[in-house]
Amino acid sequence: MDLKAMQTAIRDEGVDGWLLVDFRRSNPIAHRVLGLPEHAFFSRRWFYYVPAHGEPTRLVSAVESHVLDRLTGEKRVFHTWQELHEQLGAALGGAHRVAMEYSPDNANPYVATVDAGTIELVRSLGPEVVSSGAMAQRFEAVLTPEQIDSHRAAGHALLRARDALLPWLREQLLAGTALTEYAVQAEFAERMRAEGLNVPADDKPLVAVNGNAGNPHYSPTAERHAPVRRGDLLLLDYSAPLAGNSSNVVADYTSMYFLDATVPERLQGLFAVIRDARETGIALLRERFEADKRVEGWEVDDAVRAVIRDAGHGDAFVHRTGHNIGTATHGRGAHLDNYETHDTRPLLPYTITSMEPGIYLPDEGIGLRTEVDVILLPHGIEVTGVPAQTEIEPLLNP
Repeated sequence: MDLKAMQTAIRDEGVDGWLLVDFRRSNPIAHRVLGLPEHAFFSRRWFYYVPAHGEPTRLVSAVESHVLDRLTGEKRVFHTWQELHEQLGAALGGAHRVAMEYSPDNANPYVATVDAGTIELVRSLGPEVVSSGAMAQRFEAVLTPEQIDSHRAAGHALLRARDALLPWLREQLLAGTALTEYAVQAEFAERMRAEGLNVPADDKPLVAVNGNAGNPHYSPTAERHAPVRRGDLLLLDYSAPLAGNSSNVVADYTSMYFLDATVPERLQGLFAVIRDARETGIALLRERFEADKRVEGWEVDDAVRAVIRDAGHGDAFVHRTGHNIGTATHGRGAHLDNYETHDTRPLLPYTITSMEPGIYLPDEGIGLRTEVDVILLPHGIEVTGVPAQTEIEPLLNP
């Protein structure tokens, strides 16, 4: 926990304080922001109020009065629920706007981890409750320079593994070897591991052909997979951090191939749409960050989605444009999303987002996605996973 940084964030957001609340680990954001031990489990409610100025307040049950002893601030102990209400009201005295892990209308469930009843209680004591989502990502998504370097290194390793896989796949197809998505996945995973990437057995790269690629999160298994044959459309979605350090950051890319000498015109036309959508999103991020202007996740999603919609395929883009990336593939910062959720969090410097528009037409045996990552930096951006594909690559070209 960094009290000075928290109070700076509170003042920047224009609120009077940040109230962190938990009951039996129902609010993981509070645990992470306050730096509580991962194994900590407390059976009673606790409250930690950080005002914009001054000393925080720890409000804990008499049954477990020790639970926040590692944190700074005045300690208040309650015995009954009536005392809890009284002491919470006293702690919040004078506050008009208080941030909590809340999202109006549950528009963004990633940041809505406090129950409605607790929100009602705080409102009954006087303050207006606003979302802490924009503040929390400062402590959960902002990366160190070393972590950003680990992302770059992971990205280079992923591309080397992919580039080693493709000649092998080409040879197998030309030789007439019977292949499956599952076998290609296993081969790709081994080549990723050989490049020093952390690839758990339950998180291998996504390998999908034809209609299976029309399911954005399809992944083959030993029991469910399709053959991989000449003339197929192939989607590869591959992500991993470097092995060896839990603070290493993931890189996450998607590439498209056609397993023949030439690519059908319709497929190339559809890919051109998502390529242009991808570049539209990147251009918006570059423009805003170079000008040091605020940009929120939903805005980027809208801009990217408009390109696909205007091309007549809006209904076939069935997921958000991108997700925050950290030590997990799907991180805790702002997502590029005004589709699955309404993400009004600002995109912050020293965070990373994927940029991955797609068109999915499973009834036609088609699924297309292009994906790169964008490092957001003060005064600019950096795209990784480049050179980004400008068209579907024919794997068996002469």
